[in-house]
Amino acid sequence: MNIPAHETAGHKLPVWETMVDCKRQRRFHDAVGVSGAPFDEVVDVSVLSNDCLHGARPRDALGAKRLHVGVRVKQHASIPLGEPLEVYAQVDNIRPDQRGRYIHIGFRFRQLDGSIPVEIDHQSLILDPSPDPSVITNKKPVLPKFESEFEVRRRVQLTPEIVSGYSFEFPHLKAHHDPKAAAAIGMRAPIAQGLMGFTLLFSELAEKGLPSSFDVEARFKRPIFWDDELALEYDGKHLLRAVNAANKITSELHIYDWELR
Repeated sequence: MNIPAHETAGHKLPVWETMVDCKRQRRFHDAVGVSGAPFDEVVDVSVLSNDCLHGARPRDALGAKRLHVGVRVKQHASIPLGEPLEVYAQVDNIRPDQRGRYIHIGFRFRQLDGSIPVEIDHQSLILDPSPDPSVITNKKPVLPKFESEFEVRRRVQLTPEIVSGYSFEFPHLKAHHDPKAAAAIGMRAPIAQGLMGFTLLFSELAEKGLPSSFDVEARFKRPIFWDDELALEYDGKHLLRAVNAANKITSELHIYDWELR
């Protein structure tokens, strides 16, 4: 199997510039009905994570079926809205799976003074069109488990307008917008970006305040369809999750470091 350079460990992506200003951030938030209050002056990292999708692979290399499975975000300092950023990225790790390969791409967002306020580990599963069941799968990172009771913070009824609206920067990813494209990949309806679940859960976490530094990880467990109803739940300590009407977890947000000062 010929593996392209952008799917090999150590490969460095070209440096590019980005910026999250108020208008761009507001469009993501408005799509899913999120209050911008905690993010009036600073960048929401769940919105910034969309830049990782833009940079994860060339647009002319969309042949391989790639599932976005998660992001780990370490913020060392808040980024003001409208701050120009340079993005440095490289493939940090590849690990085999019976279904294909997990790829971890590390993104570092650098301010003009040279500081790195945010680092994001972008995690995807590249599906092999001919899976090999004999492949010995490397152990996945173990996430901490907590026995907790969850409180429903709010319920969200999704619509085609919400799901398609959140993916406004990705019109070429038709499975977020078009029922026929979704059916072509085996989905009963168009699916939301995994990052939309991150935005919904992160906004609940940030509702009572946003620290300047933190460490969180969003995990995308199963597809979110554009007609799903989601319950956004929080155990008050370590974990938020989105649960669909079938009582299946679609997204999780693990909290490793979050301290309001």
